[in-house]
Amino acid sequence: MKYFSLNYDDAQTSESKLAKTAKKLTSYVEQCRDLSALDDYSHPEQSLYLPFDEKMIAEVESVVSQYNLDQLKYIVLIGIGGSNLGTKAVYDALVGPMDQLLPARRPKMIFLDTVDSQSLYQTAELLNSLESKTEFLLVAVSKSGTTTETVANFASLRSLIDDTFPEINSRCIVITDENSALWQKADRLNMAKIAIPKLVGGRYSVFSPVGLLPLALAGLNARALLRGAAAAVKAGTKVELTANKSLLSAVITFLQQQKLPIHNTFLFNPRLESCGRWYRQLMGESLGKKNDARGKKVHAGITPIVSIGSTDLHSMAQLYYGGPKDKFTNIVYCLREDSPIVPASDLAELAPNTRNKSLVDIMRSIIGGVKAGYRKNKLPFISIVLPSIDEGQLGYYLQFRLLEMMYLAKLMNLNAFDQPSVEDYKHEMSKLLAKS
Repeated sequence: MKYFSLNYDDAQTSESKLAKTAKKLTSYVEQCRDLSALDDYSHPEQSLYLPFDEKMIAEVESVVSQYNLDQLKYIVLIGIGGSNLGTKAVYDALVGPMDQLLPARRPKMIFLDTVDSQSLYQTAELLNSLESKTEFLLVAVSKSGTTTETVANFASLRSLIDDTFPEINSRCIVITDENSALWQKADRLNMAKIAIPKLVGGRYSVFSPVGLLPLALAGLNARALLRGAAAAVKAGTKVELTANKSLLSAVITFLQQQKLPIHNTFLFNPRLESCGRWYRQLMGESLGKKNDARGKKVHAGITPIVSIGSTDLHSMAQLYYGGPKDKFTNIVYCLREDSPIVPASDLAELAPNTRNKSLVDIMRSIIGGVKAGYRKNKLPFISIVLPSIDEGQLGYYLQFRLLEMMYLAKLMNLNAFDQPSVEDYKHEMSKLLAKS
């Protein structure tokens, strides 16, 4: 299968700098290659083994087989951060942002992340209107098993619908660390459960049961997703820079971040927006560190932002082109889609250049104009062009980003896998909740 192309002609860096910087990672690339073949999950990099873990995908499929998917209408995914962003990235990319307009396409996934009364009440009202408990599933995801928002949403939603469906526990699935508090609670309540490999962190878990189980329940092809990811691991653990897009992108981004502290993922397919939000967490948590890997205080990081073309051209292009030169941009798009033709009608006369053009043709011109604007203003960017948007391509793209982040953190002398500063607000939140 052919995967995306990466063009870095406009990255404003020399081949010699790229090669010199990439050499610093040779031993780590080889280490990642070796770890991708080990099945013990004893290192944080071993999320790289997930695409090859036949035992895990078989366990996922075993859980899925316990439910009648033909009757299933709604999957409520209760989780936040790494527990839902990867799943949402794949789901939104495949079903599209206007899926709610297609009531016949089932099952649909509902995402409950933050605590919001309206979202919770509306979800409960929808579920209470169903005729049978076989029409929905509640999937609660929390690696620690004690995530505040997830526990609050799970407990509240279960309470709001258990009068209508007294045997609600049979429609609950828990995805968490084995023997976590949530795992033990699910065991006592006879809820289905499946474990997350211990050292696979939330933002690296999309190819674990965290992502695979809800996506498979939704009827999407989890094995195709893994095949794409596996191809990205194999390509992304080669030491040759020209054969390794993850390494190449990491090196380019490292060289740019020394003077450009903002990373803009500019997506020109609206259904890829959640992929951008997933990447925002990946970069923000992996690189935003008070201390480096040796414990030295550095306050390092790259600030990730997400832009959607062409929508954000009408709100942010002025800033991008005329404002501070502090951003490195990844322009990401797929132009191989079915598309209507703009008719040569009286309305089309208002923008005559659009007549008899497909929407893809128009978007191609928009992207071309955006790139020309970046060149005119001497703003660095790379282009990533997807040949299609399907499970295999998404698996490859997301895994490409995961490896890229491991390499980028290593170049910046940071631990890509922890997030100690997140505890700063969690600790204070717990104290406030205890007082209230």
